[in-house]
Amino acid sequence: MKILHISDGGLPDPRVERMAMTMKKEGHELLFLGGREVRGQHLSVFSKTRTEPMGIGVSITHNPRVKRRWLKAIREFNPDIVHAHNIVAGHYLLDMEIPAILDDHENLSAQSFVFKERPFIRKMAATTLVLSFPKWERKLARRFPVLTVSEGMANYYRKYSKRVGVTINTPYLSEVEWIVNPSSREGLVYMGNDFNWPRFSPWRDMNGIRDLLEFNIVSGFTHDEMMTELSKHKIGLVPFRPHPYQKMSSLNKMYEYLHAGLQVVLTANFVELLDEIPYIHTFTDYSDIVETIDSVPETDPAEIMKFARENFIWDKNEDIIRKAYSQAMNL
Repeated sequence: MKILHISDGGLPDPRVERMAMTMKKEGHELLFLGGREVRGQHLSVFSKTRTEPMGIGVSITHNPRVKRRWLKAIREFNPDIVHAHNIVAGHYLLDMEIPAILDDHENLSAQSFVFKERPFIRKMAATTLVLSFPKWERKLARRFPVLTVSEGMANYYRKYSKRVGVTINTPYLSEVEWIVNPSSREGLVYMGNDFNWPRFSPWRDMNGIRDLLEFNIVSGFTHDEMMTELSKHKIGLVPFRPHPYQKMSSLNKMYEYLHAGLQVVLTANFVELLDEIPYIHTFTDYSDIVETIDSVPETDPAEIMKFARENFIWDKNEDIIRKAYSQAMNL
């Protein structure tokens, strides 16, 4: 079977590639069509890749040339099934008759607050696009099986479909089982490039955190290099100020920290829809984050790593993914 993954983003993208690898292990051919540059592959899973720029904002919904190019590109790949990552690329499938899966990582209709934060002219320009998000989500969910990254997003889609699966963003066991537990660890760490941006995203607001805590920042590394750097520390931080969208999102950092043997400190919003997880310590506001960190008990990092290997690996997602493909193909 020929499977085409489509995305408004580019490569590398670990979730996209892990999804593809699941089906490549079944013997299928994997292809990729993206809206941004392909700079390489995390898992080297796609036999053919192509970039078809989308533009931004209203061009996605109102530029007929962009739509024609994307529909033509999909047809030229001639896939048996399309795996659509997020609704920006996925909405083109509403004009096609082809089996497909919607893999929504973002739940963009729940992120309308991002556009409201923009300057007036840019906000007005994006209005049509923002109004399209819930329509696309509803129509796609009613036609195709849906995969999401969290129970919060899954509950949203269950209003429209019974074919909804949750596949959290965790690494393959083979991606993390090599990590060495060093003999000594020091201090706090944050993984991500947020501090390089002109301002924080509303739901990743960390204004003032560096006045409260000293911590290292890990960014700009390959996955293996990043995991090695993380494992030099004791506690991984997700110090975002509380925001309602966090109850919908998936916390990739948390799983990476655990696999590196770190305990995790984060806002309580993220764990509301998860089963209780050891080694996770929550704060409700910056007024109690220092106290939360100071109360983290000493724990053997090897114990944390073992727990992560047993509970948070992509291998556990694969039956859910295969089921979605069977539903899409009516098998």
